[in-house]
Amino acid sequence: MSTDRITVYVNGSAVELHRGMKVKHALIACDQSLYDAAEAGELAVRDASGFAVGLEGSLRDGAKLFTGKPDE
Repeated sequence: MSTDRITVYVNGSAVELHRGMKVKHALIACDQSLYDAAEAGELAVRDASGFAVGLEGSLRDGAKLFTGKPDE
């Protein structure tokens, strides 16, 4: 794989992005409705450790993101 691309996982689905793209780009690449719901506050995004991450959050190769209800 080229070094200018990274692979992140959204709810277990692999998404290939250009290095430097944000959490919001991973959601959009996976499913536009995920981004729309997160933007509206109807969905929370968490990392593999369960910590909330913002839509402008940075990504690294192999990052794992999970979506769920904001109060989970």
